Amino acid sequence: MKIFGICLTKNEEDIVEEVLKKASGWCDYIFVFDTGSTDNTWEKILELSKTFKSIIPYKKETRAYRDDLRYEVFNFYRHLSKDGDWWCKLDSDEVYIDNPKEFLKRISRFHHVVWNLSVQFYFTEVDLMEYETDPDKYLSSDTEEKLKYYLCNHSEARFFKYRKRLSWITGSYPLHVGIVSPNRIRLKHFQYRSPEQIQVRLNTRQEAVKQGHNIFAAYESEKNWRDKVADSKKYNIYNSPEEIILEQNLPRHIEKFPIRLAKYILHSLKIYP
Repeated sequence: MKIFGICLTKNEEDIVEEVLKKASGWCDYIFVFDTGSTDNTWEKILELSKTFKSIIPYKKETRAYRDDLRYEVFNFYRHLSKDGDWWCKLDSDEVYIDNPKEFLKRISRFHHVVWNLSVQFYFTEVDLMEYETDPDKYLSSDTEEKLKYYLCNHSEARFFKYRKRLSWITGSYPLHVGIVSPNRIRLKHFQYRSPEQIQVRLNTRQEAVKQGHNIFAAYESEKNWRDKVADSKKYNIYNSPEEIILEQNLPRHIEKFPIRLAKYILHSLKIYP
């Protein structure tokens, strides 16, 4: 069993090395598509690829972000994959708590899709105080070590099992991608990390909104990084994986019973891949 990661990235120079180095410990191939970075993200990826042979720079091309950009990467490299391998939607600001190589070995052969359990970290006034004390020290430290305040309030599909008959020509995942496993894999998501990074993120989203990309419409009124500094009292403090506090509003990830039963039948009869 091999794991193939598809990583879309843009302007993540402060964390992309950390993420890709850690992912290379469990991912056999990481195909990286830079959609138009204006910082040193792409240069760092090229340099990493010289040391980590699993990191494959696909290309850098200015493209409006869409989740279905991954199908282009998948179809370009799918010839390297065999039935039973796994493909991962690998975001460039996430670090896995569970080792996917070990986790996926335990997934039932009847299941084809694994969702994540996203521990979402926030930049709070406590982090801002530490940052303002010594900005250089703060920025040079490991993201996974310095951010501690989180909510576990998000989940989405992250892995799917490869089959030769899979067809992916549009959308976020292949058509009839398969049956969802009840087991969710845990990861840490670092969307907001420092004043500089937050401002770049907001500026990038603002520009996308101006160009008519409605996927970022929620960012239209978010223009200053200070507006994204979170109140630490509203969040949990991360100490260990065993102490993760789950939020009540996590989305349902298992299909409703009639749909799940239909999928079992259609996949078993090879009507679906």
